[in-house]
Amino acid sequence: MDCQQVREQLSDYLDGHIVEKDRSSVSGHLADCDGCRDRHSQMRQIVLSLRALPKTTLPAGRQLAMRIMASKEAERRRFAGLSGFLRRCKQSYSLWSNNLAKPVMAPAMGGLATAVFLFSMVMFNFRDIVVAQANDVPTALYTNASVKSTPLAYEFDEVVLDILVDEQGRVIDYSFPDGYGSLKTSALRRRMEHSLLFTQFTPATAFGQPTPGWVRVSFRRSEIDVKG
Repeated sequence: MDCQQVREQLSDYLDGHIVEKDRSSVSGHLADCDGCRDRHSQMRQIVLSLRALPKTTLPAGRQLAMRIMASKEAERRRFAGLSGFLRRCKQSYSLWSNNLAKPVMAPAMGGLATAVFLFSMVMFNFRDIVVAQANDVPTALYTNASVKSTPLAYEFDEVVLDILVDEQGRVIDYSFPDGYGSLKTSALRRRMEHSLLFTQFTPATAFGQPTPGWVRVSFRRSEIDVKG
C-alpha cells in the first residue's frame, strides 16, 4: 500500500471504520514511512482536540427551523420532475376528497342507521295487524253500476238513458245522451220514470266500496241492454 492510499484511509483508520486487512496494511506502512506517520499524528491531534471541545446545544427554535428546512428539501426532492408533480396532484386530490367526505359521510351514515332502526321497530309493531283472510277476494279499483232486475214491461221501441245510481242501487237522476233524442210525450216520460223506480241496480264500486256511478242503459220492448 503506497502513501496516497494510506492518506486516503487515515480518517477511517482514526475513526475505526476500516476492515482488519486494510488496518494491518496501514499500520505497517505507518511504521516504515515517517511522512505518513507525521500526518497521522497531526490528524490524531486534531481529532482529540475536537473531541475535547465542550458540546453546545442549539436553541429549540433553531432546531425546529432546521428540521423544517430539512423536511422541505426532502419534499422538494421527492416531488421533483414530472412524475413528482403527478404524485403531488394525486396526493392533494386524495387529501381533499378525504377531508370533504368525512364531514358528509358521518351524518349520512348516522341518519341511514337511524332510519333503518326506526323502520324495523315500526314494522315489528305492525306485523300482526294486517291478517290475510282465507276468503279474501281481490277487487278491481272501480266497477260500473249494472242492472240487477227489471219488470220488463216497457212500451218503447228503444230508449237510451244515462242513469245515475246511488250507493244503495237506487236511481237518483237520469238524462238522454246526445244523439239519442228523448221521449215524445210527458206520459211516456212518466211511464219511464215509474219503470225505473221498480228496476233494481247493483251500485258501482271504488276499491271494493259502493259509490254513486253512471250507467248507460238501452230499453227496448221486452228487453234491456246495459251499455256500461
